[in-house]
Amino acid sequence: MQLDRTGSGSVILGHAVRTIVVIAVMLFAASAEAAPGDGIVVESYSGQRPEDANRLLSPVLDELANRGYVAGPEVVGRRFEQKVSRPSIVENGLSDAFAEQVEKGHKAWIAGRFDEAVKVLTPLVDSAHANPGAFAQNQPLREKQLKALIALALSYQRIGDQDATRQTFGEILRSFPDTQLSRASYGPDAFNLFEEVKKQTTAGGKGKLVVKATNDAAVVFINERFQNAGGSARAELLPGEYRVFVQVGKQLSRVHRVNVVANEEATVTIDADFDALVHSSPKWSGFLFADAGAREKLESTYAAAFANAINARGVVLVGIDNVRGRPAIVGSLVSLMNGREVRRASINLDPDPSVDKLRALARFIAGENAAPGIDIQLAGDINSVPAGGTGEGVQIGDLKRRDQGGTWGGWKFITGGLALGALGVGAYLLSVDGDCTDDACTYQRETSISGWATIGGGAVLAGVTVYLFIRGSGESQAQRSAYVVPTSGGVYAGYALRF
Repeated sequence: MQLDRTGSGSVILGHAVRTIVVIAVMLFAASAEAAPGDGIVVESYSGQRPEDANRLLSPVLDELANRGYVAGPEVVGRRFEQKVSRPSIVENGLSDAFAEQVEKGHKAWIAGRFDEAVKVLTPLVDSAHANPGAFAQNQPLREKQLKALIALALSYQRIGDQDATRQTFGEILRSFPDTQLSRASYGPDAFNLFEEVKKQTTAGGKGKLVVKATNDAAVVFINERFQNAGGSARAELLPGEYRVFVQVGKQLSRVHRVNVVANEEATVTIDADFDALVHSSPKWSGFLFADAGAREKLESTYAAAFANAINARGVVLVGIDNVRGRPAIVGSLVSLMNGREVRRASINLDPDPSVDKLRALARFIAGENAAPGIDIQLAGDINSVPAGGTGEGVQIGDLKRRDQGGTWGGWKFITGGLALGALGVGAYLLSVDGDCTDDACTYQRETSISGWATIGGGAVLAGVTVYLFIRGSGESQAQRSAYVVPTSGGVYAGYALRF
């Protein structure tokens, strides 16, 4: 048996020659206080958000802000949209008059009214980029989008804004890579500038974008263009930022903005189920569940994933729910490492609670002792919550595995028993290799090959057993890996754990 410790904190268990493998897993637990100052508040509701939610939650959010937990769409929502994803269709959506307005702007460009064309077309292009999901549902609209981009780029050129012209040409090349600008239709100046931008954009080479959806039925779109069905896509693209989303049935995911670099590979994983529950708007940010059952099952795990995705150091859930059959304001502190609630309490809304009582609820959630009148459901010690903000806790890409649950718990005992049996048999076969088969020692046993083969199989089963035991603990898959590596003297079976 040999033990090696890597720089990333991995523990490697090895199998040496003629040594029966004994597998031990050492777990290291670190404790740190919750980190006010980098925490966020995420709202959560079933059905619809109550109209008076702002008034009712305001004292709670103010008190949490005093303890370093920021809230609101301008901070939490904007941060999530910048780092992770945005709605695929905003509240007002793409105008029904989009195609008609594009024609209006195009005619203004043809007539030489370039300032008017820019004024009409710029908000149309911005709206198209803010509502990419609308083009998934109506792909022919992309022709109008291209028409708007070309007329806008050429209008910028005619008014002397070369930077805007180049930027718009770059967007055309990324979103409509097969586009050719006709010299006869658009003139030599437009043709030459477009070709120059194309040459500059392609000079450094293309990059690769890999899209993985957690649902195999997902259809992938890149810059509103259908890319592939089957839950994944791989594309070679010009360098630049791309809008990526998927569609499962009629359900659109959020839009993930990915920067592709020349000669490098970028990967994005999209969980459409998670995206469907995230809400970010100018009014509020958080989760909107279809019913109380889904909320109870998922909200704490999803809140941890939400917070880890933006490198928050802590997360508090607040919302309005029914507690023991009565409407109440509910708050909970969630561990970023495992997605479990550490503290949870509520205050009934009938009668309307005082501001002092609502502030007391916030103080309890943040770690203080409870004041009278607070209904406590869970009162864990916040000092036992591991520090977050490292991106190593609950991850969005791991949510589907968590939701579906694990495999049957008995498999680890079956594989463990088989592993021990195989290792024992293999050790026995090696121990009798070369022994005489009779008193005269006419023949000698040749059992080394079968012995090593049996031990190799036992080592593989041992690695599977370790994996199944750890998998059952609910730890994030991003934190661990089980493996078997052949060597000249046998095999190494191991398990890596980041701590």
